[in-house]
Amino acid sequence: MQKPFQLSTPGPTVVLFIVGASLLPLLLAKGGHADPYTAARLSGPKSSLRLIAAPSGPPGSGYRAGVEINLDPGALTYWRTPGGAGAAPEFSFDGSANVAAITVSYPAPERIVEDGIEAFGYRSHVIFPLRIEPKDPARPVRLALAVSYAVCARLCLPAKGDAKLTFVPGQAGAVADSLDAAALRQADALVPIRLPARERDAKITLVRAAGARLPTWRLSAHGGKALDLFAEAPRGWYFDTRPAGRPNEFLIVEAERPQGGSPRPEVILTVKDEQQSYEFSLDLDAASQPAANANAAPFSTSQPDKVSE
Repeated sequence: MQKPFQLSTPGPTVVLFIVGASLLPLLLAKGGHADPYTAARLSGPKSSLRLIAAPSGPPGSGYRAGVEINLDPGALTYWRTPGGAGAAPEFSFDGSANVAAITVSYPAPERIVEDGIEAFGYRSHVIFPLRIEPKDPARPVRLALAVSYAVCARLCLPAKGDAKLTFVPGQAGAVADSLDAAALRQADALVPIRLPARERDAKITLVRAAGARLPTWRLSAHGGKALDLFAEAPRGWYFDTRPAGRPNEFLIVEAERPQGGSPRPEVILTVKDEQQSYEFSLDLDAASQPAANANAAPFSTSQPDKVSE
């Protein structure tokens, strides 16, 4: 899912270490060709951070940048929904100028299990793509980034970095095969595409399970090679997901719900696919078909019961 941001004042953030830098704008020679914007890497315990950007495209197309995090061996950082532990990254663009909107995208995560706890995140390396829409395309855009993220390797430490870049209209720097531009294209390819309802219904089948101890659904993904499934729900709700025992099939288990009998909300489901990951919103009750038949793979009830009635 992509998240657009409007400028606002961030709340206080407590950090154990702070990485800070001001990355001066690199202005390209008028009418010439130059490398994309580059920035020095900011080092911190178990990780390093860099703000990268590709040359601007045609006038009015906006600008592309990315928050690149490299992680030490064994360390991880988290997706927008971290799972059973951890903290999602937080991005602030206060101090930016001539910006109408900034959209942060999240590559599909991996499922990481350590000491019996599941986390959704990234090892080794991740780039969060940014798309910047200027208010006035004829004027420069000043991008001011402040990001907080967690890094875990046995111990978890919060990290914080800040950086600035300036984009100048008309200075495109036509090096399409530069390293940073290529890295941003690769990161964009890892971001799940958002499916509208019609495409969603052609890609998946949802069946409500009969006889399961907790409310359970079986999701089948059609086409491609589905590697994993992740579920996101409003605060107070938690839907566990896991393989169902057959290729391209997963179980969705309502493992936690708020007290008070709230109606079941729509969930956001992300299918991580070998070719192209995708995500969509879904009303589990409205979309599910009748209970699975007797020939379906059995439903496991070995997971801890976290439901709070």
